[in-house]
Amino acid sequence: MKSLTHALCLSASLMAVAAGAPAMAQDTGTAASNAAAFGDIVVIARRREEAAQEVPLAITALSGSTLDQKGVQSVEQLRDVAPGVNIGAQKRDEAQFYIRGQGPGVINAGQRNFSSVATYFAEVPIPVAGPGVFFDLQSVQVLKGPQGTLFGRNTTGGAVLFEPNRPSDNFEGMVRLNGGNYNRRGIEGVVNVPFGNDLGGIRVAGQVERRDGFTRNITSGQKLDGRAFESMRVSVLLRPTDGLENLLIADYSNRDASGSSAVLRNINPNAAVSPNALQGTALDPFFPNIPLVLGQGASRVPISCLSTTGTTPGCPALDPSSPFPYVFTVAGTAAASGGFGFFPDATLNGLLAQQQQLGVRKVAFPGRNYNRAQSFGITNKTTWEITDNLTIKNIIAFRGQRTDEGNDYDGTPLPLIAQFNVHTQDWQFGQDQFTEEFQIQGSLGERLRYIVGFYHEKSKPAFDPAIPSNAFGSLNTRIVTNTDTSDALFAHAEFDLTDTIQVSGGYRHTWDKRKASLAQVNTGTGACVLVNPQTGLLQCPINYSAKFRASTYDGTIQWKPMDGVLVYAAYRRGFKSGGFNLPAPTPELQSFNPETVDDFEVGIKADWDIGIPLRTNLSLFYDKFKDVQVTVPIAIATTGIASVAQNLGKQTNKGFEFETSIVPVEGFTLSGFVSYLDATSDITLPGTPAIKGRQAVYQPKWKYSITGRYAYPLNDGGEIALQADYSRQSKTNSPDYLAPAPFNTFPGYGIFNARLEWNKIGGGNIDAAAFMSNIGNKKYITGGYPLYTQIGFESVVYGEPRMYGASLTYRWGN
Repeated sequence: MKSLTHALCLSASLMAVAAGAPAMAQDTGTAASNAAAFGDIVVIARRREEAAQEVPLAITALSGSTLDQKGVQSVEQLRDVAPGVNIGAQKRDEAQFYIRGQGPGVINAGQRNFSSVATYFAEVPIPVAGPGVFFDLQSVQVLKGPQGTLFGRNTTGGAVLFEPNRPSDNFEGMVRLNGGNYNRRGIEGVVNVPFGNDLGGIRVAGQVERRDGFTRNITSGQKLDGRAFESMRVSVLLRPTDGLENLLIADYSNRDASGSSAVLRNINPNAAVSPNALQGTALDPFFPNIPLVLGQGASRVPISCLSTTGTTPGCPALDPSSPFPYVFTVAGTAAASGGFGFFPDATLNGLLAQQQQLGVRKVAFPGRNYNRAQSFGITNKTTWEITDNLTIKNIIAFRGQRTDEGNDYDGTPLPLIAQFNVHTQDWQFGQDQFTEEFQIQGSLGERLRYIVGFYHEKSKPAFDPAIPSNAFGSLNTRIVTNTDTSDALFAHAEFDLTDTIQVSGGYRHTWDKRKASLAQVNTGTGACVLVNPQTGLLQCPINYSAKFRASTYDGTIQWKPMDGVLVYAAYRRGFKSGGFNLPAPTPELQSFNPETVDDFEVGIKADWDIGIPLRTNLSLFYDKFKDVQVTVPIAIATTGIASVAQNLGKQTNKGFEFETSIVPVEGFTLSGFVSYLDATSDITLPGTPAIKGRQAVYQPKWKYSITGRYAYPLNDGGEIALQADYSRQSKTNSPDYLAPAPFNTFPGYGIFNARLEWNKIGGGNIDAAAFMSNIGNKKYITGGYPLYTQIGFESVVYGEPRMYGASLTYRWGN
């Protein structure tokens, strides 16, 4: 209720500023003067360069300088600067995007993910961007709503575009040193060398960052949640002749960090870990469906008794007269006394009490977590402007991804759920991707512009993967492969009916082919332990294949009633491919169907002339989903944690996003946003968090932010600038809808940040800055493993504590 009140008050305040604005007279200089005041960011939402204010689509565009001023160094921080955007995180620095209630699909170790929100680097699809991408960027562009006709991969939620700086025609560069608490130290650099005579140039940029972890494992002494990466990017721009341009980008990033902390929040001793503890064993035909429960309670038989001889305290007594082996006595006793139990309830409750005493910045479990990853790619863009009315563009790219990690997911000393490398190979998982996109762009006369093209994507394993895990004391290795092919033809056109009215639309047809295989073997013996849900028998591997095809399309009408004002209404049809659950707990859940959406959006983007610069952007959306893919985290014997997707019949998402900026006095800019999202399910899908009237998981209904920046010019040409911002979001629902309150939700929170800059010190080329984030040192949850109901524990990932530091930047050239 407090978040709702805050958001409504802020919304009313922001809109009140603009309430009288439409009545103000407009002149032809309004848009230009406001662009100078706020910056007019160039975006490629329609696959050509346009000012963001000129595009009939809800876009949040952040320039490279804005990212620096807000201290954005990771994906998680975009949550606080973009309305309609949320982040769900299960691991530090590997967050997943949600836009307008739509987000990642199936998230399983080694399984390729088709998300509702696609991420692009230099117009090429990539996995979710880590911290090593936030350097030397031209912009980050968040496109909201389905992006199914013009961009490489079909999405139902939106797209996030990371656009790096291109080589310029100036000899320039910069070096930046960073330092801060938790022993943070880093360096960032850029060197741009032109070839001269407008022939292009080369740009080299890189970043190295180290920071100790802020969560201490009191058992091992390790500092978790650290940051350690190095990234490099080389861009070469060639203009061999007029109208012909080739841009080559090679990028590389390496991460070797301490891994994420999982902080225990709750324990459920009565959670049934498995409905059939003896499945796949010789005892199963004689004692079917004996449950395995996390706690032993007052009467359950310890599961460890199956490996004893009858003399162990706490186990059933040995009957010398029985003709059957002792394990039959154990199983029979368990069947009569409520099943098997893993651990004494007192042990479980003691671990929870210990964690509560430690707080959220300390954990206690054996072993050492780690997170290693490499990503690399080569992108080549060729643009040939044949005539003023005809351009050919080709984008070809190869990208690779490698991961290796060790995580204790439950955050306890118990052998519940963990992942690690047994060092049989350097990397646990690797995927290679090849993409090719060909476009023809042009115009017919002065009123019609068009683009037609073809897109091809092929993704396949880089090597035979092996992902070892410990699931309730069972050491097994998961071997999963994914081979996906996607082809599409697309077309888009824009036609000016008059000087102020334009209609536009597009069409795309997509063909997807998906293949996957899964094997689960005992790590020590190599024996298959994977049960085929169709037959109930052990099988390694289980192979899957499917084909999907769909048409997507959109239509938009826009009107410019006066200079600086754009009003639009749009309809978009979106599609997200179906796929497989690897593994599947039951036969009917082995695969899931595509999801589609019909999206309706109206909006206004306006630069007002009220004597001072004022910009207001408002969008309202209404999305009708069919067969929306709902994911549920579960635990499967021999596998550990798995994410299982099911199709929900229908869901309606609706809401609004309002952004505004104003310069009330020279040098002072006040900006903010407020967004509302109603992402409640239309029906109830049993066994999932999709409950009629319940908000979708991880989705706050309300978000708002306000930023103030004052820049004071000095007589020597320098500048002193002070910036402060506050952002807040309301509570979100947990996927574990059956957990008792308050553990079925994550609390809302607000974050306050500030930054002080001294730019161009003494009129020279040196900038200095001091900054602090999360000034109030709020403890807030960003994600985790909500498995209280399924397997008896809930561990969560907390956001960063108070961070502070300083930077020193030297620039040369232009």
